[in-house]
Order: sequence, then structure tokens, then C-alpha cells
Amino acid sequence: MTETLNYDFKILLNPKDVPFFEEALAETAAAVLTVMIEKGPNKGLWELQAIFEGKPDEKEVLQAIQTVSNMLKIEAPVIQINPMENKNWLLECYQSFKPITIGKYFIYGSHIDEVPADKIALQIDAATAFGTGEHQTTHGCLEALNELDFEPKKVIDVGCGSGILSMAYAKTFNKKVDAVDIDLESVRVATENASINGLSDLMTVWHSNGYEQVKDKYDLVLCNILARPLMDMAPDLKEHLNDGGIAILSGFLNRQERWVLKAHLDIGFKFLKRYRIKGWSTLVLQKGE
Repeated sequence: MTETLNYDFKILLNPKDVPFFEEALAETAAAVLTVMIEKGPNKGLWELQAIFEGKPDEKEVLQAIQTVSNMLKIEAPVIQINPMENKNWLLECYQSFKPITIGKYFIYGSHIDEVPADKIALQIDAATAFGTGEHQTTHGCLEALNELDFEPKKVIDVGCGSGILSMAYAKTFNKKVDAVDIDLESVRVATENASINGLSDLMTVWHSNGYEQVKDKYDLVLCNILARPLMDMAPDLKEHLNDGGIAILSGFLNRQERWVLKAHLDIGFKFLKRYRIKGWSTLVLQKGE
């Protein structure tokens, strides 16, 4: 049997442009990995690596990059798609994922044997769905969950990715949580992660474009996506959040925060708190009673 050869390319981006390229490449790449460069001449930039299972349609990839570049009014990054060394890159990604402690949460991969008894443990392996706790937006949401000072009865995670936020809630309160995502692969991964963490009875995951397939109202909404969708969905959030309910919103840069905040304040939300981590922002808002 011939193993599928993997291909990849890497580009350097300004922080503000990263989410747009991540979203554009998510449709064609098996995984999109990003890391902030902290040393050297490129310090402050982000390296994005797109990994493909098999040789991708180069024309399709180039078109996606050009479309985003045109939207951002920047010169399109030059890419060179090359075959990767013949190794299990996903396994390597698992093994390079170091455990993370965020407040009372301990996030670890399946290759870690020892888990602190005094922490809420969440097993998440690097996968094709966003959310291992490494990204600053996920970190901010977990910080907000860690400091939540009320016990919501009904919760939903909109744009759940790997399901990390819904799992954190379920394990914290031992209560049921709903989770939805526009991406079918994320629905699959979140469902699998719920099973791995013994949360299948507490988590219900289904496919939905935003709130389209959401019927209920909630006391707490978790939503870690991107600035523009958050702004567009502000009225839907208001409709699906109980009076006095809390929303934890993330997925946007510090400079985009004011626009996300304004979109929600303009329709009656109250600002409670913000978390800023390495250029990324998380907002905690409350619906007026």
C-alpha cells in the first residue's frame, strides 16, 4: 500500500491578517497551524503553515490566497507548495503539544501520562478542528470561564471547533451543554473529543451555520470565531440569550475589539470585562434585563 504524500507551504503574516488566511485555507487544507515569531528579524510576525493530505489543487490554493489579499488590500504572499518529509505529521504535532494550565484547567494531549489531581483535565489532541488551548483567543475564553461567578443552567458553544470550551463548561459544572459549528469536520471532532473526555452524556453537538439551527435560549453563550461574524450575529445572540445572560466572545484582535463591542452595545448589551493576550481580545458581555 502506498502512503499518501503530504504537502505544505509556510507564509509570514502580520497578526491582523492571520484569521482571514486561516479561514480561507480551512476549506482546502487538512490543517492550518499558526505560531507567533518571538525572536529574530521577523519578531512580531506570525508564521502560517498549511498542510495538505495529498497534492492540492495549486490553482485553488492560489485563488484563495489572492482573494483574501485583495480583500485586505495587501500584496499576496508568495507560496511554494512542497512535498513534506514522509512522516506522520499529525502524530508529531500531537507529541509536540505541551500541556497548558489556564486557571483551573489542564489541557493535554494523549501522549501525556500524568495529570494534576487538583485541575480540571481536558484531553485535546491537535486535529483539523480549531482549539487546543494554545491560541490566545481560546486562552482568553478559558480565563473568562475560570472566573465565571455564576452557575448558568443552559449553555451553548457557537462555533465550537474542537469542543474545548463546551467541554470545559461540562467538566466544571457537571451540566449539559450544547455545541454547534458550521464545519462538519468540527462537529465530528468535537463529538469525538466529548467521548474521549467522558462527556458524551453531557454534550450535544450538531451542525449549524451560526444560530440557524439553534431554537432555544441560553444563560451563557460561548462564541470564539471572527470579528465580522460576531458583529453580524449580534442580533441573533441577543435573541438566543436570556435576560441577564452572559456572552463570552473572542476570535478578534485588540484593534478589532471596539467594533465588536460597539455592535453589541448598540443593541443593549452591557460590557463586563475584557481579556487581552498577545494582541488578541476576549469580551464578557451581559444582555440587559
